[in-house]
Amino acid sequence: MKRFLLTWYGITDFRASLGFENTDGPIVGALSSESYSDVIILGYTRADNDSSKLIEAQKTFAHELSSIQNAGLEKDWKATSQFVSRFANTPAAHEHFEIWLKTKAANLGCNASIRLVGEKLRQLNDTEGIYAGAMRALDRLERESGEKFVTLYLSPGTPVMAFVWALAALSYPELKKRLIASSVVGKVPEVVSLPAEWLKRNSAKQEAIRNIPNGFDVTFHLFGEQRMPALLSIRQFESAHHIFVNSKDYPATCMQAFIGSRDLHELSVDPWDDRTVYEQITELAKQFPEKTRIGINLTGGTKLMFAGALSAARELGAVPFYFDSRNRRVTFVDSLYREKIRPIDSIETFLRLNSDGLDISDSTAMNEMSSDRQLLTKTLWIHREKLRRFYRELTDYNNAFKPFEICRDGFIFKLDNSERAVIQGYGLDLVFEKWPDFAKYLSGGWFEEFIYLQCKPYEDNGVIRDLRINVKLNLKQENAWGNSNWGVEYNELDITFTDGYSLYIVECKAGNVTQEQVMKLQNLVRFYGGIEGRGIVACCVPPNTESAKKKIKDARLMLWSGASLAEQIKTMMNSITARAEAIEGTT
Repeated sequence: MKRFLLTWYGITDFRASLGFENTDGPIVGALSSESYSDVIILGYTRADNDSSKLIEAQKTFAHELSSIQNAGLEKDWKATSQFVSRFANTPAAHEHFEIWLKTKAANLGCNASIRLVGEKLRQLNDTEGIYAGAMRALDRLERESGEKFVTLYLSPGTPVMAFVWALAALSYPELKKRLIASSVVGKVPEVVSLPAEWLKRNSAKQEAIRNIPNGFDVTFHLFGEQRMPALLSIRQFESAHHIFVNSKDYPATCMQAFIGSRDLHELSVDPWDDRTVYEQITELAKQFPEKTRIGINLTGGTKLMFAGALSAARELGAVPFYFDSRNRRVTFVDSLYREKIRPIDSIETFLRLNSDGLDISDSTAMNEMSSDRQLLTKTLWIHREKLRRFYRELTDYNNAFKPFEICRDGFIFKLDNSERAVIQGYGLDLVFEKWPDFAKYLSGGWFEEFIYLQCKPYEDNGVIRDLRINVKLNLKQENAWGNSNWGVEYNELDITFTDGYSLYIVECKAGNVTQEQVMKLQNLVRFYGGIEGRGIVACCVPPNTESAKKKIKDARLMLWSGASLAEQIKTMMNSITARAEAIEGTT
């Protein structure tokens, strides 16, 4: 049988390897008291060290250690502390400690295979990073062939590392293992027993967590004003039954569209009574067969609903989890295990979620814009100040078809009786055979198309998804024969897209921006995008009133305007990319 010792090493072990302590440290103490075939040591590695600093540390480690030893300062606390502070948790320190430990083990007659594994952490007590490192180590051991026995040593490292070893141990009920700890450095480690209640409760729970790729049999969703957490759960995990824990103020029937033919049930509760929430969930859950896999989505609802549902999860051996939209992770509460939230590729998903009775009746795609029309749009942007002078004159032609001709400031715009549009000036000589709403285009539609064209390369590069222009939302109505048809237009969204996690709505204004328009955008974002929705005011010229500027700021809307518009778009898109990369780096 292979006997594994699995542990972190800490500062006391490192100082002992340097000759700065009066003992050999806890790990040598463990090796001297019992024999192991394999010793795997996890070493915290600073994530913030740049390559130049690491190279310098490698070069100077031995030299500076020799200087301390030659000066007889091994027991000088100030000198040794400065050295440890500089070199601890670096590859140079890991290399030194591993070589020293192997020498010590050989002198003790220990023939164990010793291996040190560096684990990059954001900080010393990076709980999620520590947990991930511990789970990786246990995964490797579980996959080892043959009979094995694993000892987890709690004493080296920080208290958080010790706690996580105990937590991680619960995730492997089938692995033969034990936990040991030393109350005093140099004292023989003693076996530590986990509470029986922990073991019983977590055995079923961890089995469910390992089967998460298969989803749950039943999922409880805390459901309130925000619908997105429930949608994320439906998309993340398969489930045959969905139970929405809600109050009468927030019916969940709107979620039927997302679960299809699967069962939807509403469990009406008092959102301000955690005890009742706990009792009602447990009472209903106990009606299911004994081995039913139950997940509980804690993300929606009130804090008291959260408390009651979490207590119910622990009573039932269910898997509680919540969605952290900001960090794009779903976290399993009792294990600290996290996985990436599945992105949402379509803006229609956001709109369907939050717009009861509405649907998209129309939107324009890029491939419908000819190269000539794109050229026209980009030229009008260059000469936008001249075009602004035409807006008042074009008002008479916006609402009903009427031929017109405007010759001014070097431009000629004509629309004849056959709906034929002609544009001349500034290098343009363009003809469009059928363009009945040409006046609307000149009055501001061109600017919407310009913003679309500015955003399109970022969709092509995968920074954003499902870029749409002129999205029209209509009420669906049934005719006398029971067939659905489109009713009156309810809302029009100039530009919309998603980064996979938030809905972005851009309000485009070729003319001046008013407070009312800002308030309209704010309401659109709140209604269709929820708390993670993003609103952008795009305008040809910066707002000309202090009240409009303040309104944009107070509403937490972004502003794209004037000559720096393209740079402002680039900055926002770069921030989306940077955020995605930063979050991906924490996986």
